[in-house]
Amino acid sequence: MPPKKIPLFCLVHGNPETSAFGIKYDKNTTVDELKDAILIKKKNAFANIDSPDLTLYQVNIDLTTQNAQRTALGNPNVNIVNDLGGQVLSPVDTIEENFPAPTNKHIYVIVMVPVGGIKNEILVRLENKLDGIYKKLKDIKNVQQQSEQQIPSVSASNRDKIQEFHHGFDNIEVINLAIKHLGLDTNDIVNVDAFGWDERDERAQNDRYIPYLNQILRIGTYRTLAIFDPTSIADFLTTDAGIPLPLRQASTTDVVVVDRFSVVAMFPECHIRIVFELKKNVENKDRYQALKKLTTADLKSNYAVLAVLTDLNDTWVFFWFEQKKVKTLALQRNAAVALINNNMKLANQENIAKENNQSGREAPLPKRQKLKRFF
Repeated sequence: MPPKKIPLFCLVHGNPETSAFGIKYDKNTTVDELKDAILIKKKNAFANIDSPDLTLYQVNIDLTTQNAQRTALGNPNVNIVNDLGGQVLSPVDTIEENFPAPTNKHIYVIVMVPVGGIKNEILVRLENKLDGIYKKLKDIKNVQQQSEQQIPSVSASNRDKIQEFHHGFDNIEVINLAIKHLGLDTNDIVNVDAFGWDERDERAQNDRYIPYLNQILRIGTYRTLAIFDPTSIADFLTTDAGIPLPLRQASTTDVVVVDRFSVVAMFPECHIRIVFELKKNVENKDRYQALKKLTTADLKSNYAVLAVLTDLNDTWVFFWFEQKKVKTLALQRNAAVALINNNMKLANQENIAKENNQSGREAPLPKRQKLKRFF
């Protein structure tokens, strides 16, 4: 019996050597078939590409010693030909023609994926985690109170950041607080008229709901705050590298409350206080979307963000991060608007204190934390 062939180890350009993967082959396997096998092996990492879109480079990088080529692995800016000694493989050649005797612990193929062809693996895991949260979420309107579970602190080491995020949200805590425990006085709660949707899609009605929000939130009384309409900015909530989680997701939302100066400076996404997700009719699946917007907005903003999922009528659901959990609270319209106004009032006071070089207040109730503090 002939000796078992060593798998041909491959690596996607820009990935670290720990992401190398082996492909089994026989003497008749062509490079074109190798592309097919790679596409199947990496189906969860590639997006909207076919196997002919892949470019394969023949290399010979020894992983048993320290060398310049090995050091260059993981750097997406290295030149495969000049820095890694790569040569493009012809799809009509067989593997054995180019690799007659591969040895173990060597990378022989660098895979070049076209721009836009690689999914963000961390984002995929985040979406899967949020999907799990959504499935566990009970009907907010029927849940009165859920006991709080103590969550152990997590390591702050860079190595554990991503792992802790994937496993970090042990539950969603649905809370039910009396008005006095929300920092509100009964005098703060006034009658608020419901918004009347027309037949158009939600975002097409921004010419009507923006003035409505300006009115009920009394934006003119807060000198340092503004209501901003990001619907024309498709990547308003895109997350980039350089934040605790290198998530990348191009998205926007319906309305945000931001620091007024940030609009003039053209960086409103960095100063989001409150994010609104508006629906004509709020359904269970919309909570999942609101959680995603909370996550991306919190990662973009300098502040701990409060998310509001609402139909501007009878459903007002709040989401925020606190004590290693996602917490959520449902209020009727008058109390919900009062809570938002209280948050805006305290945010306005905080900004004025900063302008006067005074120490700012604590975050307004509900008390919440930046997502990056979880790591």
